Amino acid sequence: MSTPRQELSVVSVRCLVQVHGCWGKPEDLKRIFEFRKIIGDRERCKTLVPEDYPVYIHKTEEHSDCLIHDGFFISPLEHLVPEILPPEAVKARFQFIVPKKWQKNRPVCIHLAGTGDHFFWRRRTLMARPMIKEAGMASLILENPYYILLY
Repeated sequence: MSTPRQELSVVSVRCLVQVHGCWGKPEDLKRIFEFRKIIGDRERCKTLVPEDYPVYIHKTEEHSDCLIHDGFFISPLEHLVPEILPPEAVKARFQFIVPKKWQKNRPVCIHLAGTGDHFFWRRRTLMARPMIKEAGMASLILENPYYILLY
């Protein structure tokens, strides 16, 4: 019969094998845990990303009820914990859908993609556009990193 300490050791080894085999190097896990301590402090967390952090808009479409901005930004995590993200996740692509008559300081709904939710169409058509019509609310739709659009 094994002791709790031995069982914990076995679990630790299995976790490290899993991390090294699938999630990167064990050193990366240490870096993530160190960064977690930083973002656990709310006041310090507020200053990690500057207010003027660059966001790039490369296309804007005008519709009868809204403007749809296609853009991207580099994940701040790439600067804070370099090379921790897989290359596909460094550039965050989005659509920002804003009502034509939008007041500043109004709420924005952030739509994250579910499994199998490719591109922006479903969230834009079934959620964001109706929210504009019903509540005048803008939406930020993030693309899944592994369903990359090449623009």
